[in-house]
Amino acid sequence: MPERVPEERVLRNWLVREADRGTAEVDPGAVPTDSSAVRDALLAAKPGAAAFVWRERPIRWYRLTIDRDRFVDLRPVGGPDDLLWRAVSTDGTLFGVAERLHEDGVGPLESAGIDVGAIRTYCDDLAAGTQFDPLVVRTRRGATPWFVADGNHRVTAAALHSLETGRYDPLPAYVAVTANPILAPTLARIRGLLQRLAGRTIAHRGNRKP
Repeated sequence: MPERVPEERVLRNWLVREADRGTAEVDPGAVPTDSSAVRDALLAAKPGAAAFVWRERPIRWYRLTIDRDRFVDLRPVGGPDDLLWRAVSTDGTLFGVAERLHEDGVGPLESAGIDVGAIRTYCDDLAAGTQFDPLVVRTRRGATPWFVADGNHRVTAAALHSLETGRYDPLPAYVAVTANPILAPTLARIRGLLQRLAGRTIAHRGNRKP
């Protein structure tokens, strides 16, 4: 079952991963303790992938494991990095990137600038029984796709491992659920319509003679 988790916990873990990879100018042993400083440091490290944390509030964060049906439909997050992943995917998903690698070899991914070595290392980790750190995934309320904000290489490695072995071990993830900018106005209009109808009904009843 999904578990509600505080945002600060998710962003701090994400920032530590970026620091460990050398993409954030933060000492992994000295990650800021102030929540605002953590957000600012993460935005500086991942301005595209992490922008939704500031842009699409409010956000509810959950920790869960991703089942296979959801896993095969995970998409790369929007932004500059989105282009290179989608360019080599067979269907716009990260599973499609693994299919391309499985069928056509490393050439298309290397041409797109994707670190195939990192994917292979993660595949070896899976084969050795290593549990991945949680992905960071975002979606909107309602029936919308799930986008990977942090973990494209891990998802592609898990997909490739699944193609090669026929097995999928569910991946852990932090999932951000943001407001739906289309759904919210629609619901507001529906509520307004219901309120107007209720008001007309009450007025109509009040005009009735005993």
